[in-house]
Amino acid sequence: MGKPEDDLDDILGAHWNFHILGAAVRLGVADALAEGPRAAADLAAEIGASDVRAVSAFLNNAASMGLVRRVEADRFAETPMLALLRRDGGAYRNIVLMLTSPGLCRPAEMLHSVVLRGRSHTEDALGKGLWSYYEENPEDAASFADFMSELSDMVAGSVLSRYAFHEHRKVVDVGGSNGTFLSRILSEYPGITGVLLDLPHAVDRARRIMAERGLSSRVEFVGGSFFEKVPEGGDVYVLKSILSDWDDESCVRILSRCREAAPPGTPVIVIDWLYREDSAPIFDAIHLRQLARVDGKVRTLSEYESIFEAAGLAVGRVDSPTAGDAVAEWAPATVFETTRR
Repeated sequence: MGKPEDDLDDILGAHWNFHILGAAVRLGVADALAEGPRAAADLAAEIGASDVRAVSAFLNNAASMGLVRRVEADRFAETPMLALLRRDGGAYRNIVLMLTSPGLCRPAEMLHSVVLRGRSHTEDALGKGLWSYYEENPEDAASFADFMSELSDMVAGSVLSRYAFHEHRKVVDVGGSNGTFLSRILSEYPGITGVLLDLPHAVDRARRIMAERGLSSRVEFVGGSFFEKVPEGGDVYVLKSILSDWDDESCVRILSRCREAAPPGTPVIVIDWLYREDSAPIFDAIHLRQLARVDGKVRTLSEYESIFEAAGLAVGRVDSPTAGDAVAEWAPATVFETTRR
């Protein structure tokens, strides 16, 4: 630890670096420098910037944080860090786009009110809730969905080894976004069909992704709200990374719609975060972000049991990843198996 003044300067500087990072992705700097060093004027022409000095100043800022490397007075090259932001294969591109978008940045400006009131102030910051914001801002929505796809792939690798989806024939993915998790189940088990329920703009994206993966013929796409109606006829219902996005009352409504759609004895599977004391700092950080953005939360087991009971569901099994599981500790990969009470 350095002097307190230095530590605070580092924190304040990180705020600016965060926005430099987001701008670098949106300007396509990683892609422009992938073939070799470029002069600021050349880069300005390629990205359509009218102010070469602004581009030069931006690149000098990026160089100061190690994002690019200055090779001559006004000539810059990529670094291994920048390569992670390329459009084709950049491992950090989607999360940078998602986190630096207005949809997630502006609610954070109201964090003091979130802490005081214990609720999200996203509508005050954006003029609407986050999901409505994404409906009206498709580019930001795509960044969010793309990152969630990466997270879904990570979680699927863990969950598919711990839950016997092969015992079922029709999986209903409730709030399935672009279908990444459902596609992993269908790819693993060719005899299974699926139903994907989400808002119409998400379903349109899911259709394209399922078509690319050759799975469209095995999926029924349903555009609608899980607060109103969940498709009937499934023999397992899945809610992955859904409940942590909502307050308790909303979760009870979602789970109740699933209970109404599911025949007696049909499992309703919740895959999400489970608050653990041994990893409290991680989950406290996620909890605060969820609360600030969408009035969501990371729940304890007793909190899950409470909303399950209120929705008429009973918990049969809770399965968290073990220490040897490859899934990251912070990933939402605990499986709650419930059925009608």
